[in-house]
Amino acid sequence: MNDVVTAVIIALLLANLVGLLWLGHRVSGQSSENRALADRITHLEARVNTMPSHRDLADLREDISEVNEAAAAINGQMQTMTQLMRTIQEHLLENDR
Repeated sequence: MNDVVTAVIIALLLANLVGLLWLGHRVSGQSSENRALADRITHLEARVNTMPSHRDLADLREDISEVNEAAAAINGQMQTMTQLMRTIQEHLLENDR
């Protein structure tokens, strides 16, 4: 009976050893996965830090609005100048006749 108990204890110890080895292998695999994930997160953080902020985009929108207003003012002035040039041209053509 004593030999049977010893054999069972040895079998259980071997099963525990195999289980611990398997668990150690899984933990080391997760450790490398964690390192890879940490590298990916670091890369993403670096990209996010170089992206424009909401304030940058708001400033850009304001600048674009100012450019649009200036372009509209120049367009209005150009139309006025074009009309004035047509009037002068018509006047000169009438005087040539």
